[in-house]
Amino acid sequence: MDADEFGDIEDDALLRELHLTLDYQVERLKDIDSKALEILKANLLLIGIFVTGVSILVQTGVDVSRFLNTFTVLAGLLLLASTVLAGVTYTSSNVRGGLDSNAVERALAEPELYREELAESYASWIEYNADVTAVNDLLVTVTVLLVADSFVFLIAGVVAAVAEASFIVEVAAFVALVLLMGFFTRLAYNMDHVDQPHSEMPPFEGVRISKGRTRERGFDALLRMLRKGEEGRGTGDEE
Repeated sequence: MDADEFGDIEDDALLRELHLTLDYQVERLKDIDSKALEILKANLLLIGIFVTGVSILVQTGVDVSRFLNTFTVLAGLLLLASTVLAGVTYTSSNVRGGLDSNAVERALAEPELYREELAESYASWIEYNADVTAVNDLLVTVTVLLVADSFVFLIAGVVAAVAEASFIVEVAAFVALVLLMGFFTRLAYNMDHVDQPHSEMPPFEGVRISKGRTRERGFDALLRMLRKGEEGRGTGDEE
């Protein structure tokens, strides 16, 4: 086997690995979109059932105002926020990859540069998709946590209403529950990866397929996305 043949094999192995990584990223983004859509459907169903139930209770003369307290109000707001975030998560995916007609023409015109440029393009696509995955994973994580928190506060609100707790007891319980849920929510939010000792790191660190990036880098990517959106609207207004 001569050097050129060995180089071809190495290039093929590299391109296969890059293609496989890109496929994993696409599947992960599809999975996040699916979860966001299911949460959106479930939330809309719950909101519909809740509104229908309240309407029926009002018509039957049941006093539902006693169930309106700080717990249930916050639960409703959290559920509404999670519904909005689920919709944003579902619509924010923008996967990058594949060759357009210009790339095909360049590959036919300069075949000797095709593999090198394709490998560089794969690297750029993977980096971009990693940012998109990090943003979507961050959004869907917050969405799930908001749904969980809303159910906890809803149950607490129903218990407080049934027990006819005094205002002072209700406020104290509300503050305690907010602190407790804040602690567990923050803990769950930051459980994004397991650190690996530097001495055990492989030659190639690899891409975070499921999370894309760390939470910090994901949040930075989200801020960049928002800034670019504002700049785009500003440019459009000037035109």
